[in-house]
Amino acid sequence: MTEVEQPIQLRPAVQYEATNKSPGALILYGDRLVHVESRITNWCAGLGAGLVAVLSFALTHAGPGALGGAIGAGGGMAIGIAITKRQAPKKAAAGGDGVTVIPLDAVTSVEERKARGMGGWRLHVSTSATGYTFRVKPGQWPADLASALARRGRSVQATASALVVTSQPGSPNVAS
Repeated sequence: MTEVEQPIQLRPAVQYEATNKSPGALILYGDRLVHVESRITNWCAGLGAGLVAVLSFALTHAGPGALGGAIGAGGGMAIGIAITKRQAPKKAAAGGDGVTVIPLDAVTSVEERKARGMGGWRLHVSTSATGYTFRVKPGQWPADLASALARRGRSVQATASALVVTSQPGSPNVAS
């Protein structure tokens, strides 16, 4: 059995790509940031709302109403998040389809910003080659990313809108 490394942080997140969104979990390790795609949370939310509707019709011969649907979906989502958090480190260790790995040595900047409208918060991680955008809860990632990057020998400077990451002279861990 493969040894699973303990993450620094593991939270639900949605990765935004050019044409689609990939729900799952974002995991911060000491040397990399990993997004593991998982639709379990969405399925569990739907099943929770469906279960409440079925029970409501069976017991009262009436629909559950908006509150009942919200309670069922919320309960299902909580169960789905717990399942996703449990499975994500194992999937990250195995790699393959649905796993995006961002080496911390390649990160050049980290920006957390509010999306337009009701889109929530976005965490944008840039490397010299590409950028990655995730929908996350605000305030959870920049500090942990900054400390993980500093442990890798990177110089991290906070600006008004982002973390700028540069290599420190003579650091062996920094990819050019």
